[in-house]
Amino acid sequence: MLKGIIFSAILLCFLGCESVKSVVVPQKQEEAYIQATRKTELITQDRVQVVLIATHLNAFNGEKYPQEKGEVFFVDVYQSFQHGVENPRGFFENGFHLTLDNGETPIKITPLQKEQMEGLMRKSATPWGEYYLVEFMPQDKRTQNSLQLFLRHKEFGENSLNFGFKPLNKEALKDKR
Repeated sequence: MLKGIIFSAILLCFLGCESVKSVVVPQKQEEAYIQATRKTELITQDRVQVVLIATHLNAFNGEKYPQEKGEVFFVDVYQSFQHGVENPRGFFENGFHLTLDNGETPIKITPLQKEQMEGLMRKSATPWGEYYLVEFMPQDKRTQNSLQLFLRHKEFGENSLNFGFKPLNKEALKDKR
């Protein structure tokens, strides 16, 4: 009788843990989105002026965003200095610039509303942000392998987001064990 109770308790524990694990552990698509995403901030006078989260969509979904057609980023940005301003201006209208590390500027910047986004972009977007698709010309393989996105502002400084390293191939790692 006691063995049956202990067995049932252990079984319930494992079943309960499995359901929690499936909620906490990201799925392959979510993991790819996380690996393709970087975050940076510009801080001046001990105050965060802007928070920028960028996802390299080519690395996330190469079929929908092939690199031969250009480098594409989903940018989610929050400007803290505009908080409470009656008529806030957009990110780019406030003097922020995005470039690649080779100095290239975007060929197209498309503002997005949250309703226009779908899938993980919509799910991962901050509720208080401004959203943009930022597109650059296609880059050569060397630039792609060391790809960096620079955020600049004349008063707040600059910071970079490094997209150059590739995600680990988990299958290859399993084979080496």
